[in-house]
Amino acid sequence: MRFYLAVLFAGLSSIYFAQTSKTNCFDCHSDKTLTMERGKVQVSLFVDQNSFRKSVHADIECTDCHTGFDADNVPHKGGKDIAKVDCGQCHDVQDFTKSIHGQKDIRCFDCHGRHEIKPSVAVHKAEADFCIKCHKSPAVVAYKQSIHFKKFLEGVKAPVCTDCHDKSAHKIKAAKFDKAGEEKLCSGCHKQSQTGFSESIHKIAVKDNNTPGCISCHGAHQIYNNKYSISSRSCLRCHLDQNKFLNEKSKLVDFVKNYQVSIHSKAGKNGKEAATCTDCHGNHVIMGMEVAGSTVSRNNIPGTCGRCHADILKNFNKSSHGLAFAKGVKVAPNCVDCHGEHTIVSIKDSQKGKLAEKDVCFNCHVKNPEVVKLTGHTSQEVLNYEKSAHFIALKNGNEKAPACSDCHSAHMMQSAQTAGSNINHSNIAASCGKNADCHQGIAAEYQESVHGKAVKNGKTDAPTCINCHGNHQIYDKGNPASSVSHGKQVVQLCSHCHGNVKLTSKYNLSASKFQSYSDSYHGLAIRGGSKFAADCSSCHGTHNIKPSSDTTSTINSRNLSKTCNKCHPGANIAAQFKKVHITGDREESPFLYWLSKTYIILIAIIIGGMFIHNLLDFLRKLQYKKRHREEIKELRQEDKVYLRMSLSERVQHFIMLTSFISLVITGFALKYPEAWWVLPARNLLGEFAFQTRSLLHRFFGISMGLVSLYHVYYLSFTKRGRRMFIDMLPNLQDAKDILINVKYLLGIRKEKPYFDRFSYMEKAEYWALLWGVIIMSFTGLMLMFNSYFLSSLPKILLDAATYVHLYEAWLATLAIIVWHFYFTILNPEVYPLNKSFIKGILTEEEMLHEHPKELDRIKGTDRKEDAGE
Repeated sequence: MRFYLAVLFAGLSSIYFAQTSKTNCFDCHSDKTLTMERGKVQVSLFVDQNSFRKSVHADIECTDCHTGFDADNVPHKGGKDIAKVDCGQCHDVQDFTKSIHGQKDIRCFDCHGRHEIKPSVAVHKAEADFCIKCHKSPAVVAYKQSIHFKKFLEGVKAPVCTDCHDKSAHKIKAAKFDKAGEEKLCSGCHKQSQTGFSESIHKIAVKDNNTPGCISCHGAHQIYNNKYSISSRSCLRCHLDQNKFLNEKSKLVDFVKNYQVSIHSKAGKNGKEAATCTDCHGNHVIMGMEVAGSTVSRNNIPGTCGRCHADILKNFNKSSHGLAFAKGVKVAPNCVDCHGEHTIVSIKDSQKGKLAEKDVCFNCHVKNPEVVKLTGHTSQEVLNYEKSAHFIALKNGNEKAPACSDCHSAHMMQSAQTAGSNINHSNIAASCGKNADCHQGIAAEYQESVHGKAVKNGKTDAPTCINCHGNHQIYDKGNPASSVSHGKQVVQLCSHCHGNVKLTSKYNLSASKFQSYSDSYHGLAIRGGSKFAADCSSCHGTHNIKPSSDTTSTINSRNLSKTCNKCHPGANIAAQFKKVHITGDREESPFLYWLSKTYIILIAIIIGGMFIHNLLDFLRKLQYKKRHREEIKELRQEDKVYLRMSLSERVQHFIMLTSFISLVITGFALKYPEAWWVLPARNLLGEFAFQTRSLLHRFFGISMGLVSLYHVYYLSFTKRGRRMFIDMLPNLQDAKDILINVKYLLGIRKEKPYFDRFSYMEKAEYWALLWGVIIMSFTGLMLMFNSYFLSSLPKILLDAATYVHLYEAWLATLAIIVWHFYFTILNPEVYPLNKSFIKGILTEEEMLHEHPKELDRIKGTDRKEDAGE
């Protein structure tokens, strides 16, 4: 009996103690189906026993928190708000009740949980999730994408919600940070950034509500650490807000707006900005341009740009611009002076960019007098680029045409005196032929030329590209203004060196080469304005100029025929022929030397003799007229005339006269193209002057030849012509007349010779004219049909023909002036003009003085004798 009582007591005791433990509660509340109805809503009464045992409350009884009911009365019919728990019984929650959460009736378990309450460390780790359960706005949710949260998850000390809003987590107030408080809060972690920001132009935020604080740029919860996001979402958000920049600052908005179309905002990897605001302006230490330490102050701009463009900065520092900038030259440009600030665009293969580049360079090198003075180049020198073939091609749409930087380099721009400069004398050819888009083939050809090799060997006097083509004023070779335009321009260009005594002497070059060319037909034609005659480049080449000793040279003896054939088809220049520039020098060409000397001596003797003869004749005739004044007067009053020249003879004379004078004018116009009497015609006819001269010279040459042939016919097949020929033949009487006349002219004899129809003076002139016509016609035909004669005769004969043609022209011209013009114009007996070549008659007075024997013969015969043919 006692045993059963003991067992009953033990059982009742165990039941009692169990009912006062958590285990007793979990007997019911571990049932997931346990619910109750509260306000017509079924509420689960399930408690996860495992979670509770792991919570910080695992050691306390359920009734420690859930009070006001009879735990033994199951179900718990008594008690109200059993679920409501007063945490203040154990925890100090006075501050919490004053917080924004307490005022909003947020309960402890909303953050800490109900039965699964974790240690504060665990709660801290899941804090973001707790907060976001209530704070579901996009701005707060964005925290999970922030750098703060990412670092926090990595275990790095980084803030979560309570670190910023209240480290105790229970005193959280409404998020109404002012900028000073914001800065103070952020500086708790970011002390270095705060130090920088304290020097920033944005620090005036405490005074101006329009200027940013930390979250203005980085965001509140999303906290950007990506520079692209900061620039595109933050900086522009403020700086493009017109309302924040009023009055004098209003232009700043448009200034910043330009960044959006710049290369920096477009050309970055994956479509992001290549350079953002912070790359140039800094992040926290943003200062104005006027501040010396600012990354965008004038002196610091190259260094700022060099963070990304290191190689370019290195080149800039070596350039003339960079060196001048480093010395503090005020007009020396830095990066933004050329590229702009927010408007930076790419110029690579861009016509628009290159045209803009020209304008940028001109702003300093043309429009800024101080820059013009410093560089030593006039504004006009640079302006010439606008007339150049390069700029015209660029303006017409050729993106490959060079702008300033293509020749001078973009950032390594150096003066011509600098050894490594693109425009240094030794590097110009390489610059001009740097790629296939430029003059690569020509540059390679030039490098093998005598000029290119001389430049390579350090000869600064040797010409390179710009010496011939110019630097900025490079014209197309078809442009008459071009220094390499065919003809006179090329000759003048080559003469700068090859006609320079100092240079020819320095480099042991023949000083006579240029002069000999200038005096040759080619040179004279060019000087006269010919567009077709050979200039220097026609024979020597343009960029491939080589010495005659080089077998690949166009003027090598093996290649001369081919070279000459370009203008003279069929020309056959013998391989042994060595000289082209013939000067007539005794050592160089004895034949031409003695030919010219002989002619000069002959001209001096003949013309000199004529002059003396006519001077004496002039004086004696003046004496005669004075002594026989009355007799002459009587003869004139009788007005008797005699036929001297028939109509046919007068026509022949007129054609010969006009042809001869025209040949003299057009011939000497070739020999002396710069003569004062030639220039008016050249100016009048312009570019057609030389061709017109050439055509006229040939026309009158042919006219003289034809009239001469007709004269032969006249002498052979007409009665008067045959009589004339017989009377013109020299005879013994002419020799006697010469002797008598010499004595008369010298005053030894009182009476002059008894001249017949033609005196020895007229016969000499007639046969000299005949000889001259033959010589001039033959040599003229050789020169006119030079290609034919070059193919069949040695060139020396063509050179001889040139000499003979010139000297014969001088002899004939001087003879006509000194001899013929004297007897027909200045002769006192016929002055002012012997009109027989016009009227065909002579007066009895003229016949008496000039042809007395013929007059007596006429008077002694029938005066009605056939006076015609």
